[in-house]
Amino acid sequence: MTFKVKNTIYLAIVLAVFLIVGSVIHYIWQPRQLRALQKKQRQIERQLQDLPALIEEVQRLTEEFQDVKRRYDSRSKEIPLSDVSSQTYEYMSQGLEEGGVVKFDMRFMGTDNRDKWGFNAYSITQGEANFENLFKFIYFLENGIRLYKIASIDISIREIVDEETKESKEYVAFTMELHAYYSSIPELSTSLAAKQLTSIPSVPDPFKPLVTEVIATQPPEGEINADLVEVKAILPGKAFILYGGEMVVLHVGDKVWRGSVTAIDPQTSTIEFVINEGGVTRKIEKRIKYEKYRTR
Repeated sequence: MTFKVKNTIYLAIVLAVFLIVGSVIHYIWQPRQLRALQKKQRQIERQLQDLPALIEEVQRLTEEFQDVKRRYDSRSKEIPLSDVSSQTYEYMSQGLEEGGVVKFDMRFMGTDNRDKWGFNAYSITQGEANFENLFKFIYFLENGIRLYKIASIDISIREIVDEETKESKEYVAFTMELHAYYSSIPELSTSLAAKQLTSIPSVPDPFKPLVTEVIATQPPEGEINADLVEVKAILPGKAFILYGGEMVVLHVGDKVWRGSVTAIDPQTSTIEFVINEGGVTRKIEKRIKYEKYRTR
């Protein structure tokens, strides 16, 4: 075989390889690439069509995140990782210091555990306080730095007579169920916005009765019971009375038990008292009792 023939064969083989490779590229590889590019183009076109919705969704999520972050940063409560009875009682004692005397018995009822949070339930019974102190105590529990919830509360008014002043006193008897919350999320145990209460407002007592049902029957020491006054003499502007075996001079405006002297009338030999008995006003008039002598 001549050199020319060999070269012709080699060139034919190279040409055949080029034709085969070119055919594969043109009829198989390029169409596949074209179809892949067209598919990607359609995906991009769909994404471009959905772009306004995506922008709106991103904006909504951004606003939601900012709102959550704002509420997180501004939260006024600290939720500890755990809660025990001694810890709750210590915190409640701070409320007692802020609000005044509040008496009660506290009993642990049980624990309610959830996914990442829970609470301990406490029963508060035999509670006694005046309304102002109870209001301040409840205000502290609801607005203090810890997350507490009063699940239920029962309040009733009670009346007693003070043994020293002999005046009627009202107090509020109450029972409640208190929930002390905790969370396993460490970030909730502290808060930059949470602050200790600096002042607790006061409100009028809605339980104060207009008429007291329980009143004392005996005055305190040193005060005059107008019902037991014995008038001995009446002069312009003053009256001489006998009370408890002692002579006492009274003038208009002088205080007596539950009231005062409102009038002295020498013409009728009368002294007048106005008494307030637990919301009920009563007028008492006392005159000189003249003895009648029999003539033989």
